[in-house]
Amino acid sequence: MTTTVDPVTYEVIRHKLWSINSEGGTTVEHVSGSPVVHATDYNFGIYTAAGEMAIIGTYLLTPIYTGAMAIEVFLDRYDDIEPGDVFIINDPYLAAMHQNDVQFCKPVFRDGEIVAWLGCMAHQVDLGGMDPGSWCTTATDVFQEGIRIPPGRIVRKDVLNQELWDTIVLNSRMHDTVANDFRAFLAGLRVAEQRFHELCDRYGADAVRATMEKTLDSSEADLRALLRALPDGVYEHTSYLDRPDGDEGIELLQVPCRLEKTGDRLVFDFSAASPQSPAYGMTTRGGLLGAVATLMLITFGSDIPWNHGLMRPVEVTAPDGLCVTAVEPMPVSGGAAGANWTATCSAGGAIAKMLSFSDKYEGYAFGPSDGSWQLNQFGGVDQHGEPFASMYMDSLLWGGPAFSFRDGVDAGGAMVILSGGATDVEQQEMRHPLLYLWRRMVPDSGGAGTFRGGNGIQFALTPIDTQEVTGVLGTHGVALPNRTGLFGGLPGSCARFERVTGASALERLGTGAPVVALTDLDGDHQVLPGVAPAARIAFGDVFECTVQNGGGYGDPLLRDPAKVAADVESGAVTVESAARLYGVELRDGEVDQAATDARRAEIRDSRRSRMTGPRTGPVAAPGEPTGIWGAALVTHRIADGLVGSCRHCGQALGDLTGGWESIAGRVVLGADDLGARVEVHGDLAAVAYVCPHCVTALWVDVEPAGGKTWRDFALHD
Repeated sequence: MTTTVDPVTYEVIRHKLWSINSEGGTTVEHVSGSPVVHATDYNFGIYTAAGEMAIIGTYLLTPIYTGAMAIEVFLDRYDDIEPGDVFIINDPYLAAMHQNDVQFCKPVFRDGEIVAWLGCMAHQVDLGGMDPGSWCTTATDVFQEGIRIPPGRIVRKDVLNQELWDTIVLNSRMHDTVANDFRAFLAGLRVAEQRFHELCDRYGADAVRATMEKTLDSSEADLRALLRALPDGVYEHTSYLDRPDGDEGIELLQVPCRLEKTGDRLVFDFSAASPQSPAYGMTTRGGLLGAVATLMLITFGSDIPWNHGLMRPVEVTAPDGLCVTAVEPMPVSGGAAGANWTATCSAGGAIAKMLSFSDKYEGYAFGPSDGSWQLNQFGGVDQHGEPFASMYMDSLLWGGPAFSFRDGVDAGGAMVILSGGATDVEQQEMRHPLLYLWRRMVPDSGGAGTFRGGNGIQFALTPIDTQEVTGVLGTHGVALPNRTGLFGGLPGSCARFERVTGASALERLGTGAPVVALTDLDGDHQVLPGVAPAARIAFGDVFECTVQNGGGYGDPLLRDPAKVAADVESGAVTVESAARLYGVELRDGEVDQAATDARRAEIRDSRRSRMTGPRTGPVAAPGEPTGIWGAALVTHRIADGLVGSCRHCGQALGDLTGGWESIAGRVVLGADDLGARVEVHGDLAAVAYVCPHCVTALWVDVEPAGGKTWRDFALHD
């Protein structure tokens, strides 16, 4: 029987479901004592009886799809689900990002029938394995990593499964913290279930169930209507996962995304990704689906209520055994911030290229938002003589990407944790034997552009009241910028770990001398590899982490000089970068317009002198425009295809049928053209595709040194 809910009641119930979900999540956060949970590395959700996401919190998003996957597993494996059951799982090959992400799911019954599921997940600070914190960077198979929990009941008919509880908790180095997180899960589920029953008592279970189904159907319908307004075609973007290979080398794994849009349907194809290998950073299919689901919610969920309806028009394809679809026994503890994040960059780039064909929706487009999570996991003996392990969440404070209408947000936080917060400094110093020397914004770390990418932070720590700690460090984006810009915007800065041994920072502070930079310190300065499994930080040493940051949007030479001057005054941009990247000359803080005009002309002349011309010849003016492609092109429909003109100077460039890249000039960018903190691996090149007439940068790519192997777009006829 279909239940119809009037519009007013529908909105009341829908918003009450959000309130219930928020209260469940808040309960988890307040009951848990984990600093990881307090930094919102968790999520809470309300699911339909079939397991689709009806309400999802704004906390950690990448594993949200695994909640739906987990419920599907529970429904498939158990035919005796009863009221009072709570299920548990963390098996990454079935329904998790990695073993640390433990999921609890509880069915809600009315009149003997499941009407909904409640789910909560949080990253556990340690679940065993070879390294404290269970991010096992040198593991060669999954059996060296944290405990795997198959689908099962942690509570059966309101009775705790004490044996299973003890087995999991006692496999952790931080069993008290894990046990308290599990108690927090049960508390959050209990509160949310109580509120859900109260809602059903007031409006009826059928009305609540109908509301959940209607909001999913409405979101699906709205997204399909939006997609139909975009041109059919194939949109491609490639990102790379870089990681240490031997003593000095860095290997690159490629993660290309081929997005095909047909009518109101999207197919994300990752079949060309590099094969899996027994090394840090592999992700499972759950991680890949979570990456795409996160992008769909973030990109379209601002105007459309975000729920599973935004995934109904989506298909994600890739064979098993790739770096984004790893299968047993590949190690996957690093997959929660490895190949899946690279997949997010690739899919995000493809989505941005698609949206940018619409005047209405080009403002939705953004460059890769989350380039890499910089794992800073420290363990050892704390100031109280007890073992500790803690993951520092400061890396969430990276800069956001720029859009077609605004700058990226400085320290704007993560797309993957919208409501996330960084580690609380005082809480960490109270709990653990590490003293913060600084946590601050880094000038020039966002990509330059007409709208600049947001700057991010760096932080430095030194041991105190302990002889040493051991750091498990893991990231990518050290040898290349994953966070590329859009339409001529430059990439943001790369990730970096540094250590100064024998720095004697505390002794220096004791004399009253400030420590404001690593360069103030004596000792041995070392840049640590992106994956460092046993980084010893001894008493007297200093460790510093600097994050990746957002790319720019549009050619930096088109940024308003007054905005550049304001950036310099605020400390966001240095005087040197103002001149070198933006072509803005300042005198006593004010724009020197004549010098700026001359400097920008000089930069354009340099581009022209280095430009490789288009592969196709010029075309005649094609008549009135029929569309756009972002800040790069105006498009013109002709009888046998599509022609592009420069959106800046209006010059006709050529037929787009063979790929727009063939009608643009190509300039290989060197260190002087890029931000000071951008590295480019030797197998890659940073390339600006420019208008051959006005040499405005239309797109900047990081591509194979031998040439680009994909096309940004190919529209269907």
